[in-house]
Amino acid sequence: MRHTHLSRRSLLAYAAGLACASSAAPALAAKYPAKPIRVVVPFGAGGSLDVICRLWGDRIAKATGQSVVVENRVGASSIIGTQAVATAPADGYNLLYTGVAMSINPLVYDKLPYKAEDFVPVIRICSVPFVFIVSANSKIKTLKDLVDMAKAKPGSLSFGHYGVGQLSQVALVMLMNMAGISLLPVPYKSASAAVTDLIGDRLDVAIDASTTAIPSVQAGRLRALAITGPQRLEGLPGVPTVSESYPGFTGSSWQGVFAPRGTPDDAIATLNALSRKIVEAPDFRAMLHESGLLPAGGTVDDFRKFLVADVRSWAKVVKDNGIKAD
Repeated sequence: MRHTHLSRRSLLAYAAGLACASSAAPALAAKYPAKPIRVVVPFGAGGSLDVICRLWGDRIAKATGQSVVVENRVGASSIIGTQAVATAPADGYNLLYTGVAMSINPLVYDKLPYKAEDFVPVIRICSVPFVFIVSANSKIKTLKDLVDMAKAKPGSLSFGHYGVGQLSQVALVMLMNMAGISLLPVPYKSASAAVTDLIGDRLDVAIDASTTAIPSVQAGRLRALAITGPQRLEGLPGVPTVSESYPGFTGSSWQGVFAPRGTPDDAIATLNALSRKIVEAPDFRAMLHESGLLPAGGTVDDFRKFLVADVRSWAKVVKDNGIKAD
């Protein structure tokens, strides 16, 4: 198996690779697409990535007359599915639909079976804000309460995360750094397991994607303290962003489309143009907003620039705190 080693001295090399990655391929001989498109989602069925990918895929299929087949390749923090696309034919018919793990994994894993240059960014579909949450019965009412209590008794409050190097851990570590607090990490196998313990008052605080956090907060099972994204959410209008208290905090995930390096330029351009129309459609945007997601879109170059900034942001947290996954 081919591996790439990322030393702690080269945390930003991945970002540089994303900035320079290009399909650098000849034009397609026939109109694209001329057959079904395969899209790998490196996470399980029913999750936010899977659901939005299928909605996007349905619209691509309607626009082109070609079916879009979504394949869930789960495992190893998205590494298995990502590798499957890195080594797939670069013909425009093999795509990857993934999220922030694409930015974070190369920073926390010393070895990966792929590198940044193996992919060409196509388009960012949306931003996925996370929500700092506590039990509805918790004495912690606000983000300030959390910080004050953590400062009064360092290490006494527990936070749940579902994997070293996952956004659920790294974003909380970012908050701890900025607020000057210490929380006790408790690892879980899944976000749902952490939320279950949170509701049962066996855990003090966690963060969860807006898509799943909002319904639980609205149902009265959880209390939202703050949003990790740059703006407040329609589904939680009274909940502030973390950056309102700690300027510069950024801790959102995102969803986007990638293709293997060498994919024809015409295919990339077609996919980007079709996807931009989808993201700009009022009904699609409304659906994203209702789910707590923020529409993105833009050009291929817009996505490249976003990825560079995203990797740089996470790299500082990873390096400053020595976060490393096995």
